[in-house]
Amino acid sequence: MYSWYLDAVSDNWGGVVHDNYSTLFPATYSNKFRVKQFNQALFTREFEVVGADFKFEECIPLLKSQFKKIQFRSSRGLNIANTERVHQIIHLDDEFDCNYSTNAKRLIKKSNKNYTYRIVKCIDELIELVEQNVAHKIKEFTPDNIAKLKELMNCAASKNKGETIAVFENETIVAAGFFLKDKSTVTYLKGASIDIAKKNGAMFGLMNYAFSSYNTDYSIFDFGGSNIESVANFYKKFGAKDKIYYEYTINDLPLWFKLLKKFKK
Repeated sequence: MYSWYLDAVSDNWGGVVHDNYSTLFPATYSNKFRVKQFNQALFTREFEVVGADFKFEECIPLLKSQFKKIQFRSSRGLNIANTERVHQIIHLDDEFDCNYSTNAKRLIKKSNKNYTYRIVKCIDELIELVEQNVAHKIKEFTPDNIAKLKELMNCAASKNKGETIAVFENETIVAAGFFLKDKSTVTYLKGASIDIAKKNGAMFGLMNYAFSSYNTDYSIFDFGGSNIESVANFYKKFGAKDKIYYEYTINDLPLWFKLLKKFKK
């Protein structure tokens, strides 16, 4: 996890650092009414230790001394209360399309008849698609959080760590997605489509174009993950497989704060 990434998605972040600064575990947090809470930042799936000389179990007491609530996700299995979650990946070998479902093949073919695809600079247009077609379905997609998403995309693009692929009907963008690039992995960050393009398979065509564009230089395509069954099923139509990770929560919030949160709801 890069510092610029954390800067974009969180107002506050720090980290647990090993004595010789060879390892780091990041923590994004809020500080409301002088109650600090470490929560997994939106647009991040999980936090991992950067470096090798680190005993994760020794990190927890230090985090508890700093935060009244700790909520983070990691692929590491730790001996504390957790909830199992999944995300989906495919391996971008030369025959990735052999695992497509019949439905996926049909919709890709339909999309290819109606649309064309290009890697273009169109973050503003993608954000507009998200605002008009996605935001009302996801409560976390507030104006402030969408602004963070846009900042993240712009930062990634400026550092050559991400780019947009757009779906065109003639010269009009009808769908688009943003893809993060790092080492051997490409990760799908967010995408959106107008309704008619979605019905015509635009998102299937978009994903197929992305796989074809990236399989030469990258070995893994990460869908970013979803525990929402309908979204996970969309990914699995491309042959995606579940990969397990864990959500950890330690809640020591004071009673008055818990009551205040209930009252606000």
